[in-house]
Amino acid sequence: MAKRARPSRQQRVTGEAARRAAAVLRLAQVPSSRRAEPEPAGAGFPAPAGPVGWERLEGPAEVSVCAAGCPVCAEAGERFTAIRAQSVEQRRRFDQPDRYPYAAGKHTLHQATCREIAQSVGHIQGDDSIWMQGALTRFAHDGTLDSGWATHKRMMEPGEAAAWVAERIGPRGGIRYRLCRICTPQLPAAG
Repeated sequence: MAKRARPSRQQRVTGEAARRAAAVLRLAQVPSSRRAEPEPAGAGFPAPAGPVGWERLEGPAEVSVCAAGCPVCAEAGERFTAIRAQSVEQRRRFDQPDRYPYAAGKHTLHQATCREIAQSVGHIQGDDSIWMQGALTRFAHDGTLDSGWATHKRMMEPGEAAAWVAERIGPRGGIRYRLCRICTPQLPAAG
């Protein structure tokens, strides 16, 4: 009996790529078990409304809105409202760069005029925006914190920025924050 030749590295890589591609195609055809299938309307839960096409809304993407009384949206409503109110406040502060010259993300300190801050906080839309119609649905069902209605940036006065920096100084004096390399802000004076 003759021995089979061992496949080359290239053959193994090609075979693995083919297996992965086949798996992706299989998964695309089977509905995900993580997504809850809409219940029939008579089951006590209203079925989510289907996505509305962009032609009707004059926007580049689809907006889906749940029917009134969706329990998932109702449960997430309070948290959504709190995040939205905080984001609108940050947007209001963004419009006053003289009073709020600093901005911070999770670990980075920026100037209020930094382009990264303008991209995040500067694009917060009003409640009358077409994108706000489906924001609660996307947040409740997908966990999406879209930059059109929410931001993780915080606009700060010099005193607030000094406190933010002080909170991020370790017990041995090490820093736990970064200064933005785009706008290179000066550290606020400790008040």
